[in-house]
Amino acid sequence: MSILSNGLVFAGTRGLATRCILFIIETCGRDQVSAILGASPNEQVWWGHETSEELWEVADRHKIPYLHSMEDLSQYGGFLVSIMWDKIFPAHILGQFDRGGINLHPAPLPQYRGSLGRIHAILNGDRSFGVTVHYLSEGVDTGDIIGELQFPLLPSETAFSLDARTLLYGYALFCEVWLRLLDGSCPRRSQTALIDEGKRGSRLYTMRMLTELFESASVPRSAEQLEQLYRALYFPPRFTPPNWLVEKVLTSEVQAILPDSARGLDLNVKESQAIPRLPEILLRRDP
Repeated sequence: MSILSNGLVFAGTRGLATRCILFIIETCGRDQVSAILGASPNEQVWWGHETSEELWEVADRHKIPYLHSMEDLSQYGGFLVSIMWDKIFPAHILGQFDRGGINLHPAPLPQYRGSLGRIHAILNGDRSFGVTVHYLSEGVDTGDIIGELQFPLLPSETAFSLDARTLLYGYALFCEVWLRLLDGSCPRRSQTALIDEGKRGSRLYTMRMLTELFESASVPRSAEQLEQLYRALYFPPRFTPPNWLVEKVLTSEVQAILPDSARGLDLNVKESQAIPRLPEILLRRDP
């Protein structure tokens, strides 16, 4: 039986979600989409620069019901597609979809379950990263994998640049997996089996971990670790490195170019001087 035998509901955020729902409509037709779930049209979203058309505008143009809350899904079933959706679907919601559902996760699984794997991959010094499409399950990013794509993580990577690249690879992966789902040729791999066989590790990253990074001014770090943390937290307009980190990195940069006799001095770097110069210093550096 086709995954679309009872229609589908699409849930998502950001420009990637807009591109994916348009691909679904192009390949399957507007009538297959029962509803679209996304941010409220009145919400001031941070990703507005990513797309010229938001999900609610797509829904309005194609005359598709637009939902603002997961509880609004109570009257729908069939197949659920989640793209960058930022909430966990509770069991009673997932149970309504008799054909199941899939999620595009912007990180490798099961190594980077949870939130903002792009940040932690930089902090972990990974040489590669990836995107994953998996079946939805009650656990956080624990469902069987049905598609994944790996790509190099650059030595000079910031969370901002890695996020942008992740979205591009994510769209390419989604299109491939979607077409395979339609023709029934999409294999699945158990994350539990991959872990039990020792082929991959597993870790859950939470938003609390991000908060702890922003509040970790007292943690001793080398100049290299400070720069690495700066790159990991450089993700405008969503967030930018805290002022204490900006000052420490700039101080380290200045100390590095001073003659030996002047190193170690308290430079008393002013915040107003640090913030404009620092992104340019870091982002133009050769890998």
